[in-house]
Amino acid sequence: MPLPRSNLPLLLAAIAAAGSVLTLGGVLLWRGQVAETASDHGSEHVPTGDHGSESRATQPPTKTPTQPPTTRSAASTEAILDAADRLVQQGEADRAEAVLRAAVGEQPDDQELRLALAGACVLQRKLAEAYQQYEAALAIGPRVPEVEFIAGTVASQLRRLDRAEEHFSAAQASDPTDARFPLYLAQVQIGQGRHEEARKNLMLATTLDDSLAIAWGTLAQLSLRSNDPNVALGLVRRARELEPSAVVWRLLEARARNRIGGEDQLARALAVLEGLPADQRQRLDVLGVMGESYGLLGTPDKAAREFAAAAAARPDDGELQLETAIWHERIGELDAALGYARRAEALGVEAGAKMAARLAGP
Repeated sequence: MPLPRSNLPLLLAAIAAAGSVLTLGGVLLWRGQVAETASDHGSEHVPTGDHGSESRATQPPTKTPTQPPTTRSAASTEAILDAADRLVQQGEADRAEAVLRAAVGEQPDDQELRLALAGACVLQRKLAEAYQQYEAALAIGPRVPEVEFIAGTVASQLRRLDRAEEHFSAAQASDPTDARFPLYLAQVQIGQGRHEEARKNLMLATTLDDSLAIAWGTLAQLSLRSNDPNVALGLVRRARELEPSAVVWRLLEARARNRIGGEDQLARALAVLEGLPADQRQRLDVLGVMGESYGLLGTPDKAAREFAAAAAARPDDGELQLETAIWHERIGELDAALGYARRAEALGVEAGAKMAARLAGP
């Protein structure tokens, strides 16, 4: 489907943040729609964006930059950006990049061209090159919150957490009303092991936007990590209210209930996960938490049956076959365990080969 034309030419691709509960959503930056210049930051800013989803895109800012090109005419720059936009819409981001690089070579102090070039690089997953362009654009100015935020998002994906922290902190300092900034800053701080600072920023994010399920859920995760499952349970309930279909919050609730312990809590942990559709219930992470519940209840045979049903439904999943073998060995069904271990071995799982050799004996 073609992108809407208007004066919105270049769409930046979605960037996924690895190793975090938070998935950094798609970042949109459109020509002619960055925030006010630094000299205008004293005026009221109305934050935009969709903060509640694990994978939603943030919305574009609402003001236009005031810095014009210095040697190229505005009409010429507009024509270049329009040409690059058409190439992007045709699926030719590489050609758009070439056009924009040539323009930046002639006009290195044009922030708009730098941002468009960064966008073309992101679309091709050239994140290091994109980040260089964002840094250059910020050095040109204006250093507006939205550009700082996008630069921080790319730096985070590159695992340059110190730089990501600087960008998110700068965005937050410029606009303390936008919940995205403390939210993303908290994720960086978690990656740095600074959990108490992250907790404060997450609480700030929920104050600014009570509908941020990811903030409530991440607070729950931090509480569980601090061995406070009762607090975690209360927090994750709010996340589940906001995103009832999200598997990650169900898993977190079940883990908290397992940690609290007791027959009632363990049964409720299982009920949370048993309510999932079959394809989600048969995920290895879900089965692992269910297995923990059954084990604590003293019924590992039920866990083995859950794993066996999933292994039958997903015969090409070697790790699942191995885990099914482990559970069957745990309940003393060694022939079945050997069969699953051999299936894991056939699927290239080294641990399955070792287990099969051990169970088969000399």
